[in-house]
Amino acid sequence: MAPDLDTEMRVFVRLVRRGVLTEDAVRPLFQQVAAAQAAGKPVSLAGMAVKRGLIDKAAALLYLRTDGEDVPELPGWTYVSKLGEGGTAHVFRVQRKDARTQEVTTRAVKILKPEIAADPAEVKAFLAEARLLASLEHDNIVKGDKAGRLAGRWISFMEDIPGETLLERIQSGGCMAEDDALYVILQTARALEYLRSQGVVHRDIKPGNIMVTEDHAVKLIDLGFAAQSGGEDGAQAEGTTRGTAAYLSPEQARGEGGLDVRSDIYSLGATLYQLVLGALPFEGDDADLVRAAVLEGLSAEATKGGGLSPYVHYFIEKMMAKDRDHRYQDPAELIADIEAQIEGRRALDMPEEDTGEADADKARRKLDRLRRKRQRRR
Repeated sequence: MAPDLDTEMRVFVRLVRRGVLTEDAVRPLFQQVAAAQAAGKPVSLAGMAVKRGLIDKAAALLYLRTDGEDVPELPGWTYVSKLGEGGTAHVFRVQRKDARTQEVTTRAVKILKPEIAADPAEVKAFLAEARLLASLEHDNIVKGDKAGRLAGRWISFMEDIPGETLLERIQSGGCMAEDDALYVILQTARALEYLRSQGVVHRDIKPGNIMVTEDHAVKLIDLGFAAQSGGEDGAQAEGTTRGTAAYLSPEQARGEGGLDVRSDIYSLGATLYQLVLGALPFEGDDADLVRAAVLEGLSAEATKGGGLSPYVHYFIEKMMAKDRDHRYQDPAELIADIEAQIEGRRALDMPEEDTGEADADKARRKLDRLRRKRQRRR
């Protein structure tokens, strides 16, 4: 949707502040706008500026494509584009050029929304996430940088990751091939295993928080709900559910404290389900989704009718078991099974005698055999 006139006027004021345009150049445009409005004629500031050669079409689109978003001025940094928006913050891509070397540095900057920044607890949580990201070192987790207050806003800098989230990929291309989906799940599980080793539970694993870069690396990008594994953080201890309803584990949905990595494994299973079937495990509003996470089992019609291979069916069933003691107990177990499946793909595809077992049971038995074989080789 094209920006309205008020939006365009705000943008052109920012262009003057940034030195892109001068007041003398913009003043006649505003006078022409006033005359056109008085005559009841439609007018476009961007169109007039392009026509007069004040700004080229590409630049006009660059500045107007935020649709009126209040892009804050960050001293020393130039706005490039908007990357996304969550419930508490906007994320932008910004750049700066070293005056001596001319080297360009690109970063993603997360900026807390003003109305959220009015809450000291939200500011504390925002800075805690920034410090956590800066402390972590793993190839499958976005790297955090500086955080603090700049130009009147609470901000945190992170590495810039050219690519798309899994949610964007699903929305544009539908479900993924099983091998591609398992590759993503394997890399994300490695990130979760690292977080487990650091005593951290993520609590919001979902396609929107997992990126695939242009060179096919997988990155976990948001730790806004992360907490100490097994801890009784305030929100959870009070029975308040944190996370995204469609991916909540049963224990999260019940508002339990003491969450551990098995809750993240459940959410990763729901993500795998969506990647290969193109739909969520449960449908409805948030209240329905929370209820389903606790009370409803997976639809056999959906999993069997979706043409899933036995081993992917098994992975989903085990990752999303209602009882966390029946799930994978840590990401390392899941990683071992996926690696065994990849390594033994031919063996898994070989026909074998029909014993009357369910497909998922057959897959489990094959994976057990492959794991034993790998262990003997070690």
